[in-house]
Amino acid sequence: MGVVSRGVVIWPDAATSATVRRIWDVLAAHGLASLATLTHRLHQPHCSLAVAENLPVGAALAAVGAVPDRPLPLRIESIGVFPTMGTLFLAPVVTPELLAEQRRVHSAVTPHDEGPWPYFEPGAWTPHITLAMRLTAEELAVAVPLVLAQIPITGTFDRGGVVDGDSGQNWPAPR
Repeated sequence: MGVVSRGVVIWPDAATSATVRRIWDVLAAHGLASLATLTHRLHQPHCSLAVAENLPVGAALAAVGAVPDRPLPLRIESIGVFPTMGTLFLAPVVTPELLAEQRRVHSAVTPHDEGPWPYFEPGAWTPHITLAMRLTAEELAVAVPLVLAQIPITGTFDRGGVVDGDSGQNWPAPR
């Protein structure tokens, strides 16, 4: 098997996922490359907890068990940008429960991953739900007010699994 970028993620509940998809569609309607239109077009709204270049699905799922280990409240009151990548994202409010789940998952998969991404180390992790990537400064100037008009958002992270970032394939974790 070659190098494949995979991550353990948590997905928001159905209503919150639909809200995120509507935001993707609003961005796309304004000519911006949202996750609705980018790459394989199989993206699901999610928050990555651990990502590595090689992450065996079976071993990761066995190690982490249910993801999240219990439903987590989700509140989005702000947005953010990773400027070097032109990535626009929804910023979940960081709660002790969310941090604990990220640490639990990261610790569980560390013995099984190869090439872990340093951005997902506990203490370096920025929780986010990606809306668009590779936006220019001019495109961000259009996108930011469109997204700000859609928040706040409340919901729950209620399920999770492993996602292959290159193909869009996903494997839900056992509940």
